Amino acid sequence: MNLYPLKFSPIYIKKMWGGTRLKTDLNRNIEEDNIGESWEISINNNDISLISNGIYKNIGLDVLIKKFPKQLIGKDFNSDDRFPLLLKIIDANQKLSLQVHPDDKFAKKYENGNGKTEMWYVLSSSPKGKLYIGLKDIYNKDNLKKVIAEGNLEDYLNEINVNEGDFFFVPPGTVHAIGGGLMIVEIQQNSNITYRLYDWDRVDNKGTKRKLHLKKGIAATKFKEFEGNNKVEYSKITDQYKKEILCISEYFVTEKISIKNSIKINNDKFSILVCINGNGIIYYDDNNTEKIRSGESLLIPAALKNITLKGKMKLLYIYIPDNIKKFKDKLLKKRYKKNL
Repeated sequence: MNLYPLKFSPIYIKKMWGGTRLKTDLNRNIEEDNIGESWEISINNNDISLISNGIYKNIGLDVLIKKFPKQLIGKDFNSDDRFPLLLKIIDANQKLSLQVHPDDKFAKKYENGNGKTEMWYVLSSSPKGKLYIGLKDIYNKDNLKKVIAEGNLEDYLNEINVNEGDFFFVPPGTVHAIGGGLMIVEIQQNSNITYRLYDWDRVDNKGTKRKLHLKKGIAATKFKEFEGNNKVEYSKITDQYKKEILCISEYFVTEKISIKNSIKINNDKFSILVCINGNGIIYYDDNNTEKIRSGESLLIPAALKNITLKGKMKLLYIYIPDNIKKFKDKLLKKRYKKNL
């Protein structure tokens, strides 16, 4: 077994609302315009990430997981298990549709799939960048159905002004949309089930409106008031680094690590690194190395221990906790500060 930090060839998806920031801001070699999504790490239907570095270059991530399930993903993972996460970068030149994703129970019943819990981290934003998360003054499905039928849904959206570095946890059942002028890292369950409730009355180049999914979308919507987010839950600062816990859920934990010099990481399961600023070097297995630079995403196999990151950079560090309560207790024992 010769596992190492894995890089991938992005899967680019053209969208009517897509832009050019992946090319201009992240220096991606993209010829087409209107690329709305870059699937960074994926095993979702036929969208399979291909490894772009090392001895497994051009091998599908699904193939490597079949070969090394526990060493790559973790000791509790079997080769027939579904890869749990999907990582994207969204480039929204225009607003995305107003949509909702189902939870696990709904998705299993109606789609034979997983629900979609997700989190957004804002990489860049225009001066008037906005997100739409949650509804105002709509408290049940009948009320939502009536507002949609009357064409007034825009009046009930919870509109949030955003800036670079903001982050938001979006539970399933939450009505939401990404506004124009934003580039966002999207961390989510491995699901692409989306129900479109409203599309701003726009049409494609043939004059056709995109399909809505009102019956399932309204049924999947939950009416819990949006709690805000954009708040660091726990933090730890040393002379070498700053760690901020942005999100804790049963599906994933997301940390933001700002490295001044170096930091060691060690997990029993796989983890994902997204470099959002700067560059550095990953040291693993007796001083083997892999470079990482701004805009790159990597998967760290579970079998790699005592990983050291060196350089001046900021990263999103994503992994799956075994138990949320034990995880939080462990943070306090490791001298994290709980931010009230």
